Amino acid sequence: MMQISLFEKDYSKSLLTYIKKVSLQTNFLGLEPKEIDASFNLRKIHHLNDNLEASVSFIARDEESSQIIGLAQIARKLRIRFRNQAEIAISVDKEYWNHRIGSKLIEACIDQAANQWKIDGVYLEVLSDNQRAINLYKKQGFEIVGDLPILLTIDGNNKSGKMMFKNLKKLKFTFNLN
Repeated sequence: MMQISLFEKDYSKSLLTYIKKVSLQTNFLGLEPKEIDASFNLRKIHHLNDNLEASVSFIARDEESSQIIGLAQIARKLRIRFRNQAEIAISVDKEYWNHRIGSKLIEACIDQAANQWKIDGVYLEVLSDNQRAINLYKKQGFEIVGDLPILLTIDGNNKSGKMMFKNLKKLKFTFNLN
């Protein structure tokens, strides 16, 4: 069993361990393993959910081991002209793929966007060759709205991406964290 919850400061060390582990499992993330220590430290992680109007992080935990097995963040700019849209980023420990963890994390983010922030749309970016993720996002109601000629550069090679969007205007959505 797994549980989705808001990230809390008590999980900072576990989240740093999770980020380091996941960065070694796939090239689909926007961060190289060697960049982790410079980009993430306990002090930065500790403050992830300090401004819930701008950014909210959710974690998935294995209830038996209490270890973090997934992370999703929804973020928006607070400037008036940008407030009505947000962007999602998500990762799941490869050992837990195909357990609906990604779906549940996305649902938590969509609930935040639609019911707390009352915004009209959510974007995400995905590598063009990450068909597993594209299929997941489509199942969650995202549509491909554009091509990104260069999304990431991996091992010196430019990789194209897709911009995906979910319209929340008429969405009536509830997600229970428990």
